[in-house]
Amino acid sequence: MKILFCGFGKLGRHCLDRLFAEGYTISFILTHKELGNDSVDTFAKKNNIKYSYKDARMHMNDIKIEIVEENIDYLISVNYRYIIPKEIFRLPKYAMNIHGSLLPKYRGRTPHVWSIINGEEFSGITSHIIEETVDTGDIIEQIPIRINSEDTGYSLLKKYEELYPELLINSLKKLANNEPFIKQNEKEASYFGKRTPDMGYIDFYKCANEVINFVRAQANPYPGAYYFLKNGKKIIINRLIVIDSVSHDMPIGVITNKNDEYYVKCKDHVLKIVDYKVM
Repeated sequence: MKILFCGFGKLGRHCLDRLFAEGYTISFILTHKELGNDSVDTFAKKNNIKYSYKDARMHMNDIKIEIVEENIDYLISVNYRYIIPKEIFRLPKYAMNIHGSLLPKYRGRTPHVWSIINGEEFSGITSHIIEETVDTGDIIEQIPIRINSEDTGYSLLKKYEELYPELLINSLKKLANNEPFIKQNEKEASYFGKRTPDMGYIDFYKCANEVINFVRAQANPYPGAYYFLKNGKKIIINRLIVIDSVSHDMPIGVITNKNDEYYVKCKDHVLKIVDYKVM
């Protein structure tokens, strides 16, 4: 069984390690330049596997030649940043992607962060068949993951790292056994776009649970949710807690320093900022 692997980062590398350990043949790799100790391109170099940083949409003929020459059976996409064109994903018998949500909910980018921001109790990961439209293909298998009250976007992603390889191997076995797929229910579908650091501005006119979820979703080592002190300095906030023992006699959204500790009132509670960095 020959595989074209399209992947990046630790999610991609963990899946590659598992494929290698299970005896699958990685014939060619499409990735993005990283060259870290735990990166996909480093894995390719160490194991003498042909790889490319090229975007298949821009270098269609080159990539197609490699796939045809290697007689690829499966295309696997894990945390790959480029959209794979149909001229490529239709060449192997199956083309599969792993996505960080319980599809059809949270199609699109950074679904684990969005799910915490929106106060979801569960997230999860899904393997699905690749189609021309993003994250819409038939579902092969899913693993639900509970979001704990202390989870951050980063800690949730660490849970993904442990489960991606398991989902990948189980999905390949299902494909080999020709097990039936599950159609996505379009009535339940949602889509969320890419998040950028400037989107981390905190709206303290929301309720406490909404503010807390927004902050923890983007907490360190992510860029962080942010606000501004009275002197204009930017404050990156990683964690805050409800603390109603402090007087509510303060305006919403004004960070107040009391005994060298920061407090801020939101729509329904006073919050103490317990993990922060003033820029």
